[in-house]
Amino acid sequence: MEHLNLRLGTDLVFMPRLLDKLNNPSFINKVLTDKEQSLFESLSLERHKLEFLCGRFACKEAYAKAMGTGIGIVDFKDVEILKNEFGAPISNQGTFSISHDGDYAIAVVIVHE
Repeated sequence: MEHLNLRLGTDLVFMPRLLDKLNNPSFINKVLTDKEQSLFESLSLERHKLEFLCGRFACKEAYAKAMGTGIGIVDFKDVEILKNEFGAPISNQGTFSISHDGDYAIAVVIVHE
């Protein structure tokens, strides 16, 4: 039986902390890939944009934690999280889950090695 090496990462974001970043192009460009930026820009409500940005930010932090490095060695743009036809996050770098509640966004990632 083949043994899978799984790595787990999680991150929690207090969304009001990133509220002032919604209209900051350099921050958006630092965190989101071109395809993610297109998804972000397609959203019309500020709340949805905030949830999207915070969810992707949490995913990328969680991914870096799963890789055992943190952001720095792993860059925000090293991982791209798009969405499937149901709106669920998808990526070829792992399995991602995002949830929002009130002022918080949380992400969990499993990386298969």
